[in-house]
Amino acid sequence: MRPTSDITRMPWLACRTRVRWFLTAACGAALLAPACGVAQQTLSEQAGLINWWYSAAFGTGFYQIGPAIATVVRFPVSYRLREMQGDQTGIKAIVPVTLAAYHLNFNDIEDFDIKRDVAAASVSPGLELEARMSDAWRLKPFAQAGIGREFGDVTKTAYLYTSGIKSLYRFPGTDYRVSLGNALLAAGYHIRDTDEKQDIASFQFGLNMETPWSFDLWDRNMYFNAHAIATVYYSKLAFAAATPGEQAVRQEYQVGFSLRTPKPMSVLGFDADTIGLGFRFASNVRGISLVTEFPF
Repeated sequence: MRPTSDITRMPWLACRTRVRWFLTAACGAALLAPACGVAQQTLSEQAGLINWWYSAAFGTGFYQIGPAIATVVRFPVSYRLREMQGDQTGIKAIVPVTLAAYHLNFNDIEDFDIKRDVAAASVSPGLELEARMSDAWRLKPFAQAGIGREFGDVTKTAYLYTSGIKSLYRFPGTDYRVSLGNALLAAGYHIRDTDEKQDIASFQFGLNMETPWSFDLWDRNMYFNAHAIATVYYSKLAFAAATPGEQAVRQEYQVGFSLRTPKPMSVLGFDADTIGLGFRFASNVRGISLVTEFPF
């Protein structure tokens, strides 16, 4: 994957049509869930199982917490305010919008109803800077603050925040392009009118290797990517459990595979040059997510 690739941009117009496309993609990813030991279940009365920040940061896909399954659809809306050129720092506005659902059916996509099909929704606007430290090294400090709402028997509102810095280094080489990514994050949420909150600190380490394929697909040169990412949570990432107590995550691992084209192509209603799947593993969490970039 290209270290300088942008977060996917999506105009607000025609959003309803693209929502249906993303929901279809999320359902399609579910077909691969059994391969990871993930079984689909309907969760209409267990909204407390969602971790607010994790759902917003997970990306489009599915994750399992013990017996519970959450479907997440994330729209990584962004707009580049200034390009990074020479010593000039790039500036990008980011406005990710996330929907988390407990019940989703192919037959219901045309009749999508937010009150019935969405357990939580959030938006977290912010800014990301991109600074060139050398020809091979980039730093990306960022900060976001937003709000989320949980739909259920009792409607809850939460305030969300995420801040940190990402580092991306590309090693020399042309046949096998290896990139090293690191990220240090501080994040969390606070549910309004309650004492319920969680502060999260984490460190990520990732490697991505890209190699050209010997054949073309869709009349384009293709590049195959494989990546591995490890995440360590300094303060536990906690999920409410169906039984008393909590399920906590200290380490999380992801492996993924994707294809990249030199020029963006239209995928599910938006332009992207990379498409693939990521598989996450932790002590109490399993997940499958849509990959559109190496996240550093």
